[in-house]
Amino acid sequence: MKGDIRGDMGFLEATLAFMAVMVALTAFLGAVTVLASSETEDDLRFDMNALRGNVEDGRFEPDYEDYLQEYLDATGRRYVRVEATVPGGFCEAASVVQAGTDPGSGYTSAFHTSTVGCDGGRVVPAMYKVVVC
Repeated sequence: MKGDIRGDMGFLEATLAFMAVMVALTAFLGAVTVLASSETEDDLRFDMNALRGNVEDGRFEPDYEDYLQEYLDATGRRYVRVEATVPGGFCEAASVVQAGTDPGSGYTSAFHTSTVGCDGGRVVPAMYKVVVC
């Protein structure tokens, strides 16, 4: 990429230089995102795949109540709460299931999305918020 007498690179060379910078920045931001997301686990050891349920008559019916108490017994934690929301008007309100005694502070939370069965054989998305102390 030699400049001409005035020092201009020209449009093609400038575009190429811009694209090289953008590729490098994209790779850098991707690496930072991957590293940051892998470090935020906080060692919950919570099996997100245990979060299952169905939507029946406009209400979310969870299938994980027993798992919450087993989780507390296995990990020695004092409190766990799971808030399940099914967007799109399929459920009237969020479902909240908890186990243990709420200490009032020191919470750690994680989020998970999956699909659940709905009336009429549909499969709809569900969002879970797990709060642990």
